[in-house]
Amino acid sequence: MHRTHRLAGVCLAVATLVALSGCSNSLRKNYLRDKAANHVYRQELAELWPHVQEVLRSHGYSWKEMPGRYVLETEWLDSGGGSLGPGTASRFLVQGIVLASGGTALRVMRGDRLSQYVGVGYVDKEINSDADYVQAVANNQASGTLPTQQNYFRDLEIELEILRRSDPEAAARFDAEALAAHP
Repeated sequence: MHRTHRLAGVCLAVATLVALSGCSNSLRKNYLRDKAANHVYRQELAELWPHVQEVLRSHGYSWKEMPGRYVLETEWLDSGGGSLGPGTASRFLVQGIVLASGGTALRVMRGDRLSQYVGVGYVDKEINSDADYVQAVANNQASGTLPTQQNYFRDLEIELEILRRSDPEAAARFDAEALAAHP
């Protein structure tokens, strides 16, 4: 009987540690994202900008830049979806800011787009010609796309990735603070 209680106690302790480590990990990630969101860089934007481009390039993005300003907008990058599944794509808008109090900051906004392809009817005959296709569309026997949904939000994961590349000393300090605050 004692052995069963001991085993149950050990299992409970292990489960508690696993749950707490998951919570701690999540709290550390949130702490790091908050630090990235509010980080003031000592570097000039001209020094930071190559790191911004490197991070976006590593994720497969191409972009356009505003001449003479530190503003960059990526092209939409498709990230999945088949002929009947949702089509998803994302893009980024990055802005470099010179702060009046000194230093610089980066703001990364991410846009996600979702297009859902749907069938609006059943095709009940074989389509062998353009005329057959036109008739199927007229009879609502073709597929279509629902209105596209777009969501925009600040992407603190990308900001943290840029911080790690451009200011590794600050990133290491934040990692140590996060670990100390949420062991």
